[in-house]
Amino acid sequence: MTRPTLGVVTVTHDGLDHLKSFIPALRQNTRESTVSLKLLVIDNASSDGTEEWLRNQKIDTLRFDSNQGFAKPNNLGVERLHDCEYVALLNNDTRVCDGWYEPLVEAIQEDESIVAAGAILTDWSGEKIDFDGGVVSFSGHAHQSNQGKPVSMITPDNRDALFVCGGAMLVRRSLFLRLGGFDEDFFAYFEDVDFGWRARMAGYRIVLVPESRVMHRHQGTAGRLPFPPRMRLYERNALCTVLKNYDDNHLWPALSASLLALYERMASYSAFDYQGLLPPDPLPPKAPAEGNYAISGLSGAQLLAVADLAHQWDFWMRKRQITQAMRRKPDYDLFPLFGDMDIPPLLGDETYAEVHRIIIDHMHMDLFPETRT
Repeated sequence: MTRPTLGVVTVTHDGLDHLKSFIPALRQNTRESTVSLKLLVIDNASSDGTEEWLRNQKIDTLRFDSNQGFAKPNNLGVERLHDCEYVALLNNDTRVCDGWYEPLVEAIQEDESIVAAGAILTDWSGEKIDFDGGVVSFSGHAHQSNQGKPVSMITPDNRDALFVCGGAMLVRRSLFLRLGGFDEDFFAYFEDVDFGWRARMAGYRIVLVPESRVMHRHQGTAGRLPFPPRMRLYERNALCTVLKNYDDNHLWPALSASLLALYERMASYSAFDYQGLLPPDPLPPKAPAEGNYAISGLSGAQLLAVADLAHQWDFWMRKRQITQAMRRKPDYDLFPLFGDMDIPPLLGDETYAEVHRIIIDHMHMDLFPETRT
């Protein structure tokens, strides 16, 4: 009897050091299984010897001539593994644990409406939580719930979620593609949140499976991109998630409040003097070196994130129309999945926290789930 094929996609960019631990662990923990493993590596134009090493290892590879980010390569990988009913998406800076995939397969097989099942991520030692579910604020930002806490806090039962981590998830291939997969225009960051929200509004389920464990070098790959460009993607993609996914009753208050909160964060990173007309000179110590301008590098990245949305407004509004056409559930049915929103603000800054609370109160965001950005 032929064993069913389990597809695995991992995306890499100058991550040869990660692949040298990722692939042996994957093979070891799948060798004596009831499935046949089919691994596909998507190489984002690596220049660190990855291409030659993968060739010597006889590993199926698709290579881009330039870095295509996270969303597009994963979509392409899922599409190419056409003989796999289920496909696991794993970050290259992870190491799967023994028995990592069986609980995911069992969970996704329980209900045909389940499009994705996610693993628990721990730190590299396996002792602390990296991802044990997440919460999503009204502004589209996602946060890990128990990051850094001991794994003993993990509850054992599978649970429904708004999203699971895109770096350790199993998807039902046909349904993932039918729902559009990850939004390739996100490039990287929050594409898993956007996909989960979209799938949920379309009436499908996503579950977190605590029995499946994957170790993760936190920021092992993402940390190679300088912080200001990452900040631009974080903020832009959060705004685009808001614009695409809220229903008509909640979009405009949520988007307005998100933009006001974003401005306050931008001002905080450059320590603007609210009594004066100009930024401080010199810039405060917390302004990164890239900010050798009138504002800090992070403030500039946040400003560019808003400009990205404004310059492509019609484009993102068309995407909203496509997304909303999938809707089968109203926002109020989804809000309980946003999680316990009693989380710290994005900035550990008392002034920002105070202004943020004013935004929530005056924009009537208290009608949403209790939340902070």
